[in-house]
Amino acid sequence: MTVIAEAAPAPRDRWLRAIWYGLLAEISTIATIVVIVTFYRYGIAKGLSDAEYTAFGQRVGAIVGVVGGTAFTFLFAHRLMRRLSSNFVAHGIVVAVAAIALSVGGSIAGHQGVPTAYILASLLKLASGAFAGSGWMRSASPLRT
Repeated sequence: MTVIAEAAPAPRDRWLRAIWYGLLAEISTIATIVVIVTFYRYGIAKGLSDAEYTAFGQRVGAIVGVVGGTAFTFLFAHRLMRRLSSNFVAHGIVVAVAAIALSVGGSIAGHQGVPTAYILASLLKLASGAFAGSGWMRSASPLRT
């Protein structure tokens, strides 16, 4: 008599992928800022002083860092949800925490501190990651009517 054991299904938790998506969300935010500032410098406002470009870059960074960081965190967390079978909100929060870690780490390295706007951006990233997970839970629920 031969006994064949059924292989245990692979866990559908994607913690490392959640971290990776969080890093991609923050990298996307940084890339967006760089593209906007570069386009402004070489396409829209040629011939300004370095101080004027720096001031523009800081304004764009403050706005896109908060709004874009939140949006990219939501988008990447939402993308991850299709690959999950459980722990949706927790995975969304992990995406946000990874994005926050890269953001704060880069700020400490570049600014030797964390600007106040980063606190708001971090809270919004946490909310967007959790929201991506909670929205997915509702849509994936078998008890939906």
